[in-house]
Amino acid sequence: MPKAINYKANSVVYFSGDFDERVFLLNTGSIALTSIDIETGEQVTDYIKTGEFFGVKSALGNYPREESAMVLTDSIVYSFTSKEFEAFAQTNTRIILQMIKVFSRQLRTIHKQLASLLDSEEEKNPEEGLFNVMNAFYSSQHYKAAGQVGTRYKAIYPNGKYISQVDQIVRSTAEVAGRSFGNAEGHNNDAVLAHHEKPAAVTDGTVHLAYNKAEDLFEKGEFEAAYDQYHAVIEAGAGDEITDNAYIGAGKSLHSQKEYVRCLQLLTGFISQHPKSSKIGDALMYLGMCYMDMERPDKAIAFFDKAAILSGADIIGKIRELQKECSSRLQGA
Repeated sequence: MPKAINYKANSVVYFSGDFDERVFLLNTGSIALTSIDIETGEQVTDYIKTGEFFGVKSALGNYPREESAMVLTDSIVYSFTSKEFEAFAQTNTRIILQMIKVFSRQLRTIHKQLASLLDSEEEKNPEEGLFNVMNAFYSSQHYKAAGQVGTRYKAIYPNGKYISQVDQIVRSTAEVAGRSFGNAEGHNNDAVLAHHEKPAAVTDGTVHLAYNKAEDLFEKGEFEAAYDQYHAVIEAGAGDEITDNAYIGAGKSLHSQKEYVRCLQLLTGFISQHPKSSKIGDALMYLGMCYMDMERPDKAIAFFDKAAILSGADIIGKIRELQKECSSRLQGA
């Protein structure tokens, strides 16, 4: 049975890039979907009407969310699993027709965007056209497709103009295949977290010792071992501030290993599952740092700006420095 979920104003149903099998129906309130236009790079906002479904395409297609769902006013949303939605749709012809119209419109839009890139760029400069297509897929979170186009670029242009950027994206996207953020019902980031062999299980009585050990390992620069230890703390499921701190620790460990895509997966999942955590600002800061290191200051700046609003005094100085660096890169682009 679908579940009724109460969302407060200014909370988030899901973020762009999340993996989530759920489909949502707005019962009361107001929700906006925000995404980035892959042609212009500008933010696009669509408003969900009462009685409308959202999150359908990515849930049924089993790929990352292409948009973020932001709650504008206190709202009640019904959450369906993919199976529940499919069963519901089978008994409601109107829903099927509505979804066909939406999907057809979206497919036409994607086709026009990619055709425009190919027509305007590839005929003049095939190398640049291929690079732009890869970036278009990457910007819209179609990481597998971006990796495939990047691999093709490397084969055709091994000494190409954009080879360093392509190498970085191919390496980053290699980690994303088959992974998920988990759903918002609990700590189900196993696809991201289970990359390494697990250390000894952590119990309620040893969770603080395990966390301190993770911190020590990180300070020593043993980032992979630190990640394992933070992961063990998360799996203990203490459900308090130490778990939130462990998520941030695991994220910064991945960032320090240049595992940027995995860091994005982990921390966007954390934000989706723990929208009221005091560590949201920290998570947003590291998400911005990942995009900066992936040469995407255009995406990083939005995370830094939001982190500056939600962060505590302990990291605001660092965020201000990152904002300045990001703005400088954008001006020099």
